[in-house]
Amino acid sequence: MNRYAGYAHQLRRGWWAMVRFAKDSHPKPIMGEGGAPVVFETELEAMKAVNKHLLQYLNFPIVGGEVEGGQASVARAKAERLFLGGGRVVEVERLEAVR
Repeated sequence: MNRYAGYAHQLRRGWWAMVRFAKDSHPKPIMGEGGAPVVFETELEAMKAVNKHLLQYLNFPIVGGEVEGGQASVARAKAERLFLGGGRVVEVERLEAVR
């Protein structure tokens, strides 16, 4: 399912900031240095981290669109060479219809 979620999960010694992206099947805690989940002192701090991470993810430029636009033109040039026979240009002349 294409769902995003974020919430604070209470622990005995603090709070985890949990985020779920559309590509994942379940929520994961925000990880810190060393690969361990970050433990926040308050629920508010955890929710601020959730908001920060979700907004960073959602506002990141879409890969394959305007970010990597050069690759599409390279692929198109290769396809045109293949189908047009080595880069030959086919000129088309338009004639008016006779009635």
